[in-house]
Amino acid sequence: MRNYQKLYYQHYYEMLPNGTETEVSRRACFAPAEDQTLANPFKQRWYYDPEASYVIRLPRNQMGDDLGKRNAADLKASERYQLRKDKNCPGELDRPITCGDDGNEIFLEVADEAADILAILEDREKLSALFSALNKLAPDERELWNCLANKVKKQDIADRFGITLDGVYYREKRLKSIIRSDATLKTFYEKD
Repeated sequence: MRNYQKLYYQHYYEMLPNGTETEVSRRACFAPAEDQTLANPFKQRWYYDPEASYVIRLPRNQMGDDLGKRNAADLKASERYQLRKDKNCPGELDRPITCGDDGNEIFLEVADEAADILAILEDREKLSALFSALNKLAPDERELWNCLANKVKKQDIADRFGITLDGVYYREKRLKSIIRSDATLKTFYEKD
């Protein structure tokens, strides 16, 4: 863990056992701690806040011990997070890399190499063609399509429409043939 006493802070405080703080000098704040005794078994601890630029010398009691341990754990966790972040991503992507000759900032543009733009556009065209074919269906055919798309059991579909199970299979085949006969969709499937 980093030695936080070597950093420069703007403010130095000492917390008294009753919880009040008084501003002290750097020397008084980081003065050597007294040895632990049976009467006072707590170590000398400090509360560091590098971002706010202050340090608090905590009292040698249970409250000071708890605060110091919690602060040390938080600082250690933030150090580990920063190390992992630096290891996995050596540069921040939203920060400009440099400035151009004209003074404009130059950013890193990361291309998604896995994305196939032509395939995405073709999928969008297929989807819009499918929607247009579905919009041409009659309301009962559209309801059957929704049931089939949601994988509703055939018996439940038969009960909903008041037909037999064979009637459901017949309507399903008829619906598929209607969709396959759509001229726009045929152009996509003839390519494949």
